[in-house]
Amino acid sequence: MPLFRCFVRGENFLTNDGGVPKRIGFYTTRWVDAASPEDAELLVVTMLREEPLLQRPDWYDGVGPRATVYVEEIDLVESEERGVNQGFAFFPEEDD
Repeated sequence: MPLFRCFVRGENFLTNDGGVPKRIGFYTTRWVDAASPEDAELLVVTMLREEPLLQRPDWYDGVGPRATVYVEEIDLVESEERGVNQGFAFFPEEDD
């Protein structure tokens, strides 16, 4: 099955910074075996929904922007290029 490298950006995820809720975003790369780029996108989104670091906090009250994931790039690659499916580059988001 073809291997795809997916570059992903997330926005509006919540974290607790010293007792103060903060919105953060992230970038990550994920590798998936899929029949097509469309299937790769669905698989990577499903994979990230199960990621413990991205789960909704217990204290979340439903107020504020919804967390969103954007698959910005999907590239067909050779299987020898497969990377590790771990890690995030987090960044703070500005409050509106």
